[in-house]
Amino acid sequence: MIAAELITNNIPALQPSDTVEQALNLMQEFHLSELPIVIAQKSVGLLHEEDIQDVDLHSTISTYIPLAEQVQVKADDFFLSALKMMQHRKLSVLPVLKEAGDYIGVITAVELLQAVSKYNAVTEPGGVIILQMTPNNFSISELGRIVESNDARIIHVNTWANTSTGELMVAIKINKPDIQDILATLERYEYNVVQYFGNNLTEDALKLNFDHLMNYLKI
Repeated sequence: MIAAELITNNIPALQPSDTVEQALNLMQEFHLSELPIVIAQKSVGLLHEEDIQDVDLHSTISTYIPLAEQVQVKADDFFLSALKMMQHRKLSVLPVLKEAGDYIGVITAVELLQAVSKYNAVTEPGGVIILQMTPNNFSISELGRIVESNDARIIHVNTWANTSTGELMVAIKINKPDIQDILATLERYEYNVVQYFGNNLTEDALKLNFDHLMNYLKI
């Protein structure tokens, strides 16, 4: 999934001749914290709401072009590049440019959230198992065999480092909600199951597992 596939066409770009009042009204209307400034199909940056809140409402955007943040992604960039940039810069929109530098639209945080949901198979039914192991012991093929031996399959994998222990955290999404048999097999293979989430669990058990996981990761 690339940035061009996530462009939202209904978000307007600011022109240098627009007034501050017009810009603030558009930000309020679209529930955004910034908007791109475009001149002759070229993005000159993002203008932040906080930079124009206490200025003359009748002044033009051209006055505040030097304050615009220089940030953008290319149309063929992988969407996770846009996600990383938006998260790091705390943006609500991100301009997308063609290879030649022409402005073609923006990606919104909402579109990115939907893309991440699809990428992580969030909308797919099933259970999630979170494991902790040393990086050298991680084998997706072995995990796949264990899951498949219980008439299921892995539909998504996420990994991240536990900074406090140096060990690897592995989250696997399973295509069925009843994961008790898979948990039992993982325990037989001496995998360290940190937490698990499945439709077979009660609501209280799910909440308890989530709370334990957040405490474990210190989030």
